[in-house]
Amino acid sequence: MNNKVKHSFLIGFFIVAAFFAGCIPEDSLEWSQDGSVGLLRVDGALYFVDGQSGELTEIAKENVQPWPDISKDGSLAAYSREVFCDNLSEGLKLLPPGQVKKIKYNAEKMSESISKAGGLTDGKFPACYDELLNSEDYGNWAIRYMCENADGELLKVLGEEGIKSAREKTLRYFELVTVSRNKLEEKRVIASNIFLTVSIRISPDKRYAAYIMYTPYGGEDMEYSLYVASLSGEIKNALVDQRVALGYDWRKDSKAIAYLKADTDNLGEDELALGTLQERIISETENKLLAESIELDKKDGGSVEIHQCSGEVSSLAGMVFYPWQKVRYGLEGRIFFSTCDMPLPISKSDEPGWSLFCHDSATGMVTNVLPSSVSGYTSQALSMLQFELSPDFKSVLLPIKNNRLIDYQFGTDKVGLPVFDNEGFGEEEISTLVPTFKGDNEITFLVSEDSHYLAESERQNPDRYEIIVLDRKTLKGRILSRSWPDEIMDSLKD
Repeated sequence: MNNKVKHSFLIGFFIVAAFFAGCIPEDSLEWSQDGSVGLLRVDGALYFVDGQSGELTEIAKENVQPWPDISKDGSLAAYSREVFCDNLSEGLKLLPPGQVKKIKYNAEKMSESISKAGGLTDGKFPACYDELLNSEDYGNWAIRYMCENADGELLKVLGEEGIKSAREKTLRYFELVTVSRNKLEEKRVIASNIFLTVSIRISPDKRYAAYIMYTPYGGEDMEYSLYVASLSGEIKNALVDQRVALGYDWRKDSKAIAYLKADTDNLGEDELALGTLQERIISETENKLLAESIELDKKDGGSVEIHQCSGEVSSLAGMVFYPWQKVRYGLEGRIFFSTCDMPLPISKSDEPGWSLFCHDSATGMVTNVLPSSVSGYTSQALSMLQFELSPDFKSVLLPIKNNRLIDYQFGTDKVGLPVFDNEGFGEEEISTLVPTFKGDNEITFLVSEDSHYLAESERQNPDRYEIIVLDRKTLKGRILSRSWPDEIMDSLKD
């Protein structure tokens, strides 16, 4: 097999993966370290969950973005919410100065283009000069600013229909919010951005929140940038790194973040990208965020000043990069991460697959931690990238095809398959809800109406899915979601 064929073979594997990239499960159920309190995000609503009774306490009714987080002790939640804004001037006051500068700069360029053309072309506003604002949602800010600050000549060129169209453009932004479980009415806005904000992670000491910001860089392609904010409000948007995978983690001392970074500037064009496992120092011993002001995107009139984390970066391991990969810290500086497993050189008889690896900081070695008894289920299951470690780091949950899962204890032959083969449901490659640990001894996962965990006497609705809490020692399950409204459970169906 020549190099061209080898390359095409690998590309085919990742094209299949890319097909499912937009199907990442957006709903989630996360638990405090002891499993006493959960955080449920479903269909844009957010709830605290009592770990024993399953009782829900509403935090937000709508517009909550994917992958919020709950602190280790269960006292604090952090999430991103979408906010619609009618008043341009009030909205601009909430955004970072660099983003406001971008909006004004692109409004000016747009005004020049319209004036030169003598009006709108086919009733459409020109694309933003800066591709960062090229999608409709972000470009609306520049259009509204241009119109509301237009002089008489520009208003004349725009005409009545153009002005009306501009003023009808919807403005939206995203807020990073924290809320205490004991003070639900006291929600604090930590940061605001015009770019979609997801995947929040609270630092173990609850001083910071990290988050992923989707940044469009041309067409509909997106890159994911990692930011951190101080919960005290000292620094709201400090860039950790660009072109990262969605899953990252705080070190247990809250002084560093581990993440996977793409080794290319052309994620939208490269069919097969390599990446690096990196660890960046975030704060000093005095718990001060290490950040400095820099200029980003230097163009004619378009550079902006932002904060960037300035702590030391360590490159720990190389791998094939995929945006849905995940990183979690283990004991004694170990870092677990999911990625593609394949031999090099590769032959036609070799099949690439997915697996879980561990970087040992003491030795610098990287090891595939899944035995063949596990990898037989996981290697072709894209969903396994969303693995979850137990709080004691002794076990891992691995989602596999059709909403099934593996409960594996590291270094043993103990492999649990809580959902039977004939009970699988939903998309083959994508989990509807990622299974999670609830403390060290329990796990939670979604089951269909056909599950053996649902006795006939317990079925309120013959077509209803449920969330099960399973005791890992006794293998006895109970229904956590029994009292939840049908509307919530219906939204978790396919």
